[in-house]
Order: sequence, then structure tokens, then C-alpha cells
Amino acid sequence: MTSRTGLSLPRVIARDELWAERYRALADRVRAGARQAAPVLAGFSACVDHVYRMDPDRISALAARTTAAGPAGEVAAEVAGRIRHGHGGEIAVPWPGGTDWVGTLLGAPDRVQLGGTGPQAAWALAVLGAPSVVPLADRGTEQLAVLHPDVTLCTAEGTAPAGRLTGADAPTARPGGGKQPHSVLEFAAGTPAPGLPDGLPRSSRIILRFMDDGIERDEWFAARSGELARTAAAGLLSGMNGLPEYGTGPADRAWLTEVVHAWRDGGLPLLHLELAEFASIRALRAGCDEYAPLADSVGMSLSELAALAGPSVRTSPVTAAAHFATAYHLDRVCVHADGWVLAVHRGDPTEQRTALMTGSLLAAARAARGAPAADLEPPPAADYTEDRPADGPLGEGLRADCVPAPHLSHPAATIGLGDTFVGGLLLARSLHSRCAPTCIRKDPDDHA
Repeated sequence: MTSRTGLSLPRVIARDELWAERYRALADRVRAGARQAAPVLAGFSACVDHVYRMDPDRISALAARTTAAGPAGEVAAEVAGRIRHGHGGEIAVPWPGGTDWVGTLLGAPDRVQLGGTGPQAAWALAVLGAPSVVPLADRGTEQLAVLHPDVTLCTAEGTAPAGRLTGADAPTARPGGGKQPHSVLEFAAGTPAPGLPDGLPRSSRIILRFMDDGIERDEWFAARSGELARTAAAGLLSGMNGLPEYGTGPADRAWLTEVVHAWRDGGLPLLHLELAEFASIRALRAGCDEYAPLADSVGMSLSELAALAGPSVRTSPVTAAAHFATAYHLDRVCVHADGWVLAVHRGDPTEQRTALMTGSLLAAARAARGAPAADLEPPPAADYTEDRPADGPLGEGLRADCVPAPHLSHPAATIGLGDTFVGGLLLARSLHSRCAPTCIRKDPDDHA
């Protein structure tokens, strides 16, 4: 393995060891401080994921349906094409029978687990003992069963761990939630596939969503938002891609804005908006226009940044992120890619690099073990890329800082890695004062 600078293999290994040591030192600090962290408020979507590992038989079964009529053929063709090219993401198709079609085609899911950016971020924090509060209106049996028992929910009297509650402890009349599970198709690099001598080119996952879930309009959470914000380290705004354009959509948007204003009035120090894959680029841009002005910080994947900025993002993700930050007057834009994470920001470089590394640390632990884990030791097989955007000032009060993420080419799971990264990014907000600057000290060979 060589970098774009042409460094030889022994030198790359030495640099890998340097970054692995930095991550090990940070892991010790995160574990030591997590239980004393201030809470994260993590909204506003929740679902149940049915996860399927796409082995050769399932890939073949899918390929055989690509010429079928109607939504079955359309979904099969889109999914099969993405898998062959190593492209993940989310596909939203209004199809009431979609979940049953997936189950008939692929069989029983390999696992059933929690979905939704906020709850998954909270899951990653809970396994470390770090506190979080999640809005949850759907307290049906299946949804509660996949939520981590130590995640905090609001009740009529106050708050309580999710593990102590039942479906009867619900803030609204949604006993079953009225939602379908999401079907998540995970695929691994190297998996045999027809016409691909080396197998699939990349590990990723595709989320199939067959209805608009809406947001978790938890009135007990809303009633306590100002109180919760007074002691919280950060708030997470996510799940807006599940809001319908019509129907309940406008009322839910107004409710969400009121909650955010209550957070602000309560003194919440950081509001982070995490984007997602919308049904169209138009819808993604509309979501940015509506919600980015509410936030201090916005996070997205590299593919989402590319959808917003176009092909130029391949040569300059920093420029694209800086344009986004300037357009919406943001303090920070975070971009997560396979091998690196980037912050274009107006803050302290040490704090931002620590936040990026904390998110990467939690995501790498999940990639190695298939679920959020308390063991944050960087995976021994991880690579640390040198081919990443450069650090440095950008003008207009902005600068870029980028660190390599511990990257596994064959992760145990790919679902939820971005959500877990967000959990760590926000956890760092209440931990950075405990993380000594030496844990991310730059060496002379780092980017300027």
C-alpha cells in the first residue's frame, strides 16, 4: 500500500501505528469520562430494522426479479445495480406490500435491531454508560424491544430508562406505531456475484423504506424540552427525510420547530443536524433550506455532499463543505467518508479533531463487532489513509481539519456506522476538556 505521496510500505505501516496509538489513547479517555458526560438529546426518528446479509443466493434471487412488472422489478433492478457497483444508501418507494415482498424473496432477516439516527446514536452512547434522552411516541412492543434499556425516555411524571417502560407508557395514541420495519440489505466486498470475477467491489448497505415514517412526535418529550436542554451537551436533529410533504408533514414540521426553539430557550449549547438520503436531490435541498438555519452544525456523508455539490466534490470536498457552511451561516460542517472524516468549522482545531476522532472511534468499534461496543480498542486490521483532504485555514473565519478513520475493508456490519459516528461526535462535546491535546498532536508529516 502506498499513499498519493509515494511513501513506501514500511513508512505507511509506521504511520498506521502512529494513528492507532492516537486512537488508543483517546479510547482510554472516552471510556473514563463517558459516565460523567452531560446528556445528548437525540431525535427525531425511530424504527425497527430487518437486516439481511446479501450472500450469493440472495443476490441471485434479487437479480432474477429485475425484469418483473411494477414496483417489484423497479426495486429489484435499482438494488441489484447498486450492489454490483458497491453503492449503498436509502431507497424510498411508497409500496404497502414492499416489506412482505422482501421477506418472501430473501427469507427471514438475519437480525432485527434498532433503526433511526437518534436512537442508534443513543445506543452507541448507552453501551459506554453515557446518558441520552430520545423522543419516542411509538412504544409498541417491537419498537421497545430493540431500544437499549438504559436510553432515557420521557414519561408523564418525568423520565425513566426505556427498559422499565411498557407500551402502556406512551405519550400519544400510537400503540402500534403505524410503521413498517425497514429492510436493510448488507453486502460485503468480495462476495461472489455473476459477472464480477473479484466479487462485489465494496462493503455497504441499502435501506429500503416503503412508507413515510414521520417523526417521533413525543409530547412528553416536547413538554420537557426546555428543562432537558438546560443540562444537555448537545441536541441532534435527524429523520426529516421520513416526513411526508403533505398530510401530517406540515403539522409535524411546526411541532419540530417549536421543540428546537424550546431547546434554544433552555440554553442548549450545540444543535447538530444530520442529513440523510432523501427521495430526490430537490427534497434534500429543500430539507437543507428548512432545517440548516436552525442548526449550529450539520453532518452528512460524502455521497450526500456530492448530491448537493455535484461532481466537483470529488476534487475538493473541503471547498464544497465550506460553501455549504457559508450559505447557511454554520459553525461547522462534518463530512464522513469511508477512510476519513472532515470538519470545516469556525472553532478550535484541537477540539474539532478530537470530536472527529471520537465519532470515528465509536464507528470503528461497531464496524469490527457488528453492533455498538464498549470496547473501543481500534481494530488491529484497520487502515489509516493518507489520501485525505488537507488541513488549514480557508478564509472568512473557516478552517478545515481532517483525520483518517480506522477503516475496515470487511466490516462485521455496515448499518448504523454513520449514526454511531454522530453519537461519538456529540459525546465529544462534553468530553473535550478531559481529552488532553496530546491525544491528537500533529506530527511534522501530517497535512499542514
